[in-house]
This record gives sequence, structure tokens and C-alpha cells, in this order.
Amino acid sequence: MDVPFGDAPASPASLFPSAEGTRVHEIGEAALSAQNIFGFRRADPRARAFKLLRSQMVKRNEGNRLSIIGITSAAPGVGKSFVASNLAAALSRIALSDVYLIDLDLHRPALADRFGLAKGPEAAGVHDYLAGDVPDLSGVARRINDNKLVVVPGFRNDVATGEMLTGSHGDRLFAAMRDLPGGTTVIVDMPPIFADDDAVIIGRQVDGVLLVIEDGRTTAKQARDTIRVLQPTPLIGTVLNRYRNQLLADDYGYGYSYGYGSYY
Repeated sequence: MDVPFGDAPASPASLFPSAEGTRVHEIGEAALSAQNIFGFRRADPRARAFKLLRSQMVKRNEGNRLSIIGITSAAPGVGKSFVASNLAAALSRIALSDVYLIDLDLHRPALADRFGLAKGPEAAGVHDYLAGDVPDLSGVARRINDNKLVVVPGFRNDVATGEMLTGSHGDRLFAAMRDLPGGTTVIVDMPPIFADDDAVIIGRQVDGVLLVIEDGRTTAKQARDTIRVLQPTPLIGTVLNRYRNQLLADDYGYGYSYGYGSYY
């Protein structure tokens, strides 16, 4: 359920509303759990991997060198949106400034479903801004409950996404990300690297990339090729998802690669 807000002052980045000035989307814990979002929870053991991942991101971001973080994979269906959602949720619990989670997987957007955001003919997504149909993201973005997390969803739309991302509205979108107040973190849910050229376009605009790989599915060649295609954008690390071998597993069944792992 969306809760109306008053006339809030414009964000310094102008395109993005601040968390306090963003329409609130209320969603209960049961609905979040149904979508495998545990990052908001303090005591849930399923959030542990994302708290560890969060700590590494904070450590690496000393000096604000990593304010825009892309999350991608070599191929679809390995859990990148799951990782992006939970990392953003976990970061929002400790962040002093706002955390933005932006769905730029424009052909296969997933964040609206993850957070229970309403779809329909009147629902505006980030693609509407990129197409020039809305002037900014104030009618698109939603703040999740009373957290510092602002989600900018996308909705499935058959559009020329590469042209939109490299057009004037795409340029302004990426410039506005960099113009957000100091300390703000932007998590970008990118398309898979080999889906089309969108990920390469977006990769040039982020400060670093997390690569999600799936145990038993993502090959070493795919991982190497993904890193090569993304260069010179730094690879922050890899997240091993659906880990089965349980090396270094704990009592909750989490296995870690580069410190992280999960079930989904």
C-alpha cells in the first residue's frame, strides 16, 4: 500500500526524491519473506550472509570510492536481483544516508515483484523516465516502510533499451546518481552480461560490480568472459549463490565464497 506524502523539497540531485520525500510503500514481513527478502531483519539467520556482504561493502567504501554498485551475472536466473534486493535492504539498516535500489534490467525487471509494487497501465517505472514520458523519478520511486531504502522499479516493456540508456535521459539519470548527496549508496540491478549490450553500457557508469554466480551452473569461462567484458570497471567481488558443497558452512547451512553464500 502506498502512503501519500506532502510537498517535500527537491533532492540536491533533482531527479531523485530523497527518502523523506518519497511516497512510502508499506509491505509486511510475510510478503517480504515470500519474495525471499530478509536483509531488513536483525535476528533472522537467513540475513547473515547479507550482513557479511554489507560489512565488506562498507569496508571497501571507506572514502566514498564506491557509491554506485552494479550487480550482474553472466546469464539470467542465478539470483542477481535476490542479492541486489537483500544487500540494499541490509545496507539501509545501517546507512547514515539514503540507499537507492534501481532496476535497470529493463527487459526482465524483477524488483517491482520483489517489493510488491503495484503494476498496471498507470504504474510508472524507470523506463517511463528514460523514454521521456515522466519528468523525473518522484512518481516512480517508492520508500520501503520506514527504512532508508528507496526502490526505483521497472516494468516489462518492449523498448529499445540500449538507445534509451545512451540517450539524453539516460545521461541525466547516470549524472543524477553521481550528484546524490555524499554518503548515498546506489545499488543498480543490471541485466545479465550476455543478454544484450545494456549491461556493458551500464557497467561504464558504475564504480564497481558484484558478480553473482551459481554453484554448478555458471562456468569458469562465463565468469572470466564477464570480467573481461566489464573492464575497465572494477570487479568488487563475486557472490556464490545456491552453494551446495557446504565448505565452511555454518549451522544454518550457509556456505561461503568470498565470504558470502545463500540458498536462493
